[in-house]
Amino acid sequence: MNEFRKRQKRLYNLMKISSIFGAVFLFVYIGIQPYVAQYSQLAATICSYACDIIVIAVLFILFFYYSKYGKADSFLTSVENEINDAGYYLTSREEKSIDDYSAAMMDDLEKCGYSINKNIEIYDFDFYVKASKNNEHFYIANVNNLDKNDVLAYLESVINDITISSLKRKGNVVLCFVTDNAGEDAISLSKMITPLGKKEKIKIALSICETETGRIYFLGNVQTKCQQMIANFAMNCDVPIKEQYIAREKLKFQYDIEEKMKSFNISDFKSGKFYVH
Repeated sequence: MNEFRKRQKRLYNLMKISSIFGAVFLFVYIGIQPYVAQYSQLAATICSYACDIIVIAVLFILFFYYSKYGKADSFLTSVENEINDAGYYLTSREEKSIDDYSAAMMDDLEKCGYSINKNIEIYDFDFYVKASKNNEHFYIANVNNLDKNDVLAYLESVINDITISSLKRKGNVVLCFVTDNAGEDAISLSKMITPLGKKEKIKIALSICETETGRIYFLGNVQTKCQQMIANFAMNCDVPIKEQYIAREKLKFQYDIEEKMKSFNISDFKSGKFYVH
């Protein structure tokens, strides 16, 4: 990934320099073109051809950059965020049982104007709460001994509820698991953001609240609406998140992702053969 980023940066700098140079050249040419034509028709023709060549060259560089790096850039940025984030965060809530913790979150959601649907079944999965306000949606699922399969199954249920049942085309969604114990395979998915739609106007963020340890696992180093929702309701704190709630140690899965990204290549990514989780 590091080598890929270096090549991307070099091409990005070339694209930026060529775009600035092309814009300046065209701006100057437009200003002096009448005087050049008055002085020499041949010089004016040469400048005209030079403008065409510069425009084509800049467009070619732009096209090459975005065709080669455009789609990969957002993917790599999300992976880098996962790797560089704190391993976990600490809650300020004092509730130790799953039901009490979820009830406290539900009360805060209701106080903040969210409409509450409690103890509902969504595509065969039970949710303690679905809370909605405008384009913000907060799902709470109580699961003992949470594992990776639970996370993926509940996530698919939320995706179907948002896109099929609710017909949403944009929004910020949090799927919050409250559990007594989260397995390492479940924790490895906690910083994953799921974008939906061609323009990725729907984003689903995960959070795992482990009541026995008071740990909250989620992507907390990117300031988004989902981050704010998790901080406010799962952690019961404000943003920016204070240092006292941030555990700076990294977790094993972050090192595993970093190691796996060493084998990243654009061909496998474009063909759909490269996966992180």
